[in-house]
Amino acid sequence: MPFRITPEDASLKATLRRIMSERGDRAGGKLAVLPADEAVHALRKDARKLRAVLRLARPGMADFKSANGRLRDAARTLSGHRDAAVRVETFEALIDHYADELDRRAFAGLRSALHREARAADRGTAADLDAMVAALEETARRSGEWEIRGKGRDLLREGLARTLRRGHAALKEAERDPTPERLHELRKRAKDHRAQMRLLRPAWPQMIGAREKTAKRLATLIGDHYDLDALCGFVAERALPRDETARGALCALAARRQKELAAQAMPLARRLFGEPPDEVAARIVETWRLWRRETKDLR
Repeated sequence: MPFRITPEDASLKATLRRIMSERGDRAGGKLAVLPADEAVHALRKDARKLRAVLRLARPGMADFKSANGRLRDAARTLSGHRDAAVRVETFEALIDHYADELDRRAFAGLRSALHREARAADRGTAADLDAMVAALEETARRSGEWEIRGKGRDLLREGLARTLRRGHAALKEAERDPTPERLHELRKRAKDHRAQMRLLRPAWPQMIGAREKTAKRLATLIGDHYDLDALCGFVAERALPRDETARGALCALAARRQKELAAQAMPLARRLFGEPPDEVAARIVETWRLWRRETKDLR
């Protein structure tokens, strides 16, 4: 079944347990059919979405910390594999973006270093992927045993409000000083909100779907910004003396591109997180409550 509420779910708690179970049950299948680099990306995304959904139940879930920590720690073991691949993708995207202004041959040494690092990062991927699958499957097994207290609407209101409050705080911090670290925090909150809106989209596809799309775009823009910072940090440490000129030119282009990305991202962040968090959460919960009433005959 899909990663969203359905009329057939008896309650919000039933939705959460169903999604945890389904994603865990499918993890091994993804590993079996996807190439390693795609499996890393897909399983990390699953872990991120499940953690965002868990946060909706957090106010009434005694096992939240252990469940969240299990997924977080397993995903973290895959970060090195994914980071190396992302550096290559970020480098190529930056060069393509400014292709009319530079000579690609000048960056051949940096490109070779990035590709070598990506190949080296592939070692040990299989064991880390197995650990990620095990964490997802364990979460699926345990989800039926979780004690989640409270009414669905109360859990949903507080879970949404908590994410929105964190997003609101991250927005204010980024507006005061848009460092890569602060923007990265804003990105994490956007990704959480996107997963939660994806879950709730059937309640009002136009309104909630618009928030989901905005959060997706925001996370992409800030993710590109953060990846450029990571790329420059990497080449600063690894560049050979003969590549110093190319490194300086690359990072100058990266800084220029980061300004463009931030200028696009911040208006979206204000639309998502600029309103009072509790008011936004209450509005979404009321939409969900009305949808539950309208679809009760399907349960």
